[in-house]
Amino acid sequence: FGHRVYKQGDSRVPTMKSCLEDLTKWSGDTKWLEIYNILADIFVNEKGIHPNLDFPSGPAYYLMGFPINLYTPIFVMARITGWSAHILEQNADNALIRPLSAYSGRAQRKVPAIAKRK
Repeated sequence: FGHRVYKQGDSRVPTMKSCLEDLTKWSGDTKWLEIYNILADIFVNEKGIHPNLDFPSGPAYYLMGFPINLYTPIFVMARITGWSAHILEQNADNALIRPLSAYSGRAQRKVPAIAKRK
């Protein structure tokens, strides 16, 4: 649940949930969709956290007959091209990646010697 970018919900989730609903009708196994709906309602209504794309994907993979131990490799296969592109870009540029951020904590201060700490 939750996504770093899609705070109000991932636009891909409804499409994947629709696939899960189709697979539920096809298989006749309603258990996973029922669990999905209950958990999604609780997280959205009580915590304000929306499902991410992986949430409907797991039960959909299950209903398609994929072994559970293949879920992580499927996740990786979907992303490996992008990860590889990032590596190639970084190697070509050979520059440090510095995330854009501004420190907003306390100002720099002296650290007391260990013997003087409480």
